[in-house]
Parts: sequence; C-alpha cells; structure tokens
Amino acid sequence: KPFSVGFRIEHPQELIDKNQYGKYAGHHQLGPAEYQLAFRTSSGRSVYSFCMCPGGTVIGSSSEENSIVTNGMSQYARSGANANSAIVAEVFPEDYGQDALDGFLFQRKWEKNAYLMGGENYDAPVQLIGDFLNGNTGSAIGDVIPSYLPGYKLGDLRQALPSQIVKSILEALPVFNGKIRGFTMPDAMLTGVETRTSSPLRILRGGDFQSVSCQGLYPIGEGSGYSGGIMSSAIDGIKAAEMIIEKKNNG
Repeated sequence: KPFSVGFRIEHPQELIDKNQYGKYAGHHQLGPAEYQLAFRTSSGRSVYSFCMCPGGTVIGSSSEENSIVTNGMSQYARSGANANSAIVAEVFPEDYGQDALDGFLFQRKWEKNAYLMGGENYDAPVQLIGDFLNGNTGSAIGDVIPSYLPGYKLGDLRQALPSQIVKSILEALPVFNGKIRGFTMPDAMLTGVETRTSSPLRILRGGDFQSVSCQGLYPIGEGSGYSGGIMSSAIDGIKAAEMIIEKKNNG
C-alpha cells in the first residue's frame, strides 16, 4: 500500500508563532503555534507535513540495529526552542516492488543508508535547507541547532532518499515558503530520515474491523496499515472499540 517518507524539518518556534499569530505572537494566552501543509507536485505525488511538534524535539525511533529512523515529539510545556515536523512525500507500490515485504525492504534500505551517512555511531545525517535547495553541502550549523540525540553529522540529504522523493520535496518547499514566510530560511534544518509514517503492508479486515483470516483479532492503527499519525490511530481504535461493544451487546 502507499505510504510516505521524507525528513524532519526544524525552525525557530518564534518564526512559526509570528507567521501564525501575527502581531499577537508571544501573547501569554497563546501556546506555541502549529501548522499543516500539503502540496501535490507536477508528477502527482503529494508532499505534506506530518506529526508537527511545536516547541519539540526530533527523536530517534529505530527498531533495528544499524539504522536511523527519525520521529518527533513535544513535551507537555512545548517550551523547546525549535518547531519540528516531518516533510514527507508519497511512496507508491510501483516505487518499491510487488512482493508483500518489498515496502519493508525499501524502508530498511534507506534507514541503513541514513545510518552510514551519519557515521555509523547512530548520529543522524543533517543538512541546512539552504544547502539542500541549492545542491551544496557542508555549511556550518547556523541559528537552528539540531535537537536530535545522540548527535548529528552534516551531509547531502539528496542522497538519503530516492531521487523521485527528493525531487518532490524540492518542488514543494518553495510552495510551503509561500504559505509560511521563512519556511525555507537557509539556516532551517533537515534531519534524515522519516520512514515510518504508516505501514507499507495492510493487514486485511472486514467491515466489522475484524481480521478476515482470524476472527476476534482487530487490526488497527499505523502498524496494521489503517492510519497515519496519533490522532487518526486513536480514532481508528475508537471505531474498533465501538464495533466490539456492538458485537457484545448483540450477543
């Protein structure tokens, strides 16, 4: 099934606040601002923000040895200096193959590539937005300090994902800058790679939310391929719970 891959992007939270709140930015009754962006490229591939974390941190989420997978989180206070979000592009089955596990092999390939790019010590590869857009590498870290731990290594993120994905993100970023002024500020930071927006394989279920091959099993959420993100997974779980309650009430 289709899923999406891309990078984490970090900006000063202050920049996002000013864009979203205007003259009211910094008001004590307003929390750190959020955003949601989407664009369909000339090739028909969607690029969008995912799991935006105001005042948050880019975190490691690898599930295998010698691989890098990024995610994002905000603590309760959302008081961090940076805003971060995934910027991801659609991946279609024709991008990775027709066998059942080809999507997982695709993810694994680019997660292990990110590990190598980071220097094989679980540092993540990073690149300034200005360098990414202009095809340069190696500029020193500026105003936006990457929040990823244990650390990071400057590199060429155009080599971190397939060319069709990179091309789509390159096309989308200037459009996003038109919606949030400063989105492509040269010092904004990309961290690679974000590959787990959803499962590339769907566990089939019926209209009653039960597995078609194992009655009593209710596949839900991202891992089973039915949602992408915390909120949509929660809603999927609620719907499954309602089905279970209805089944119990009907005997």
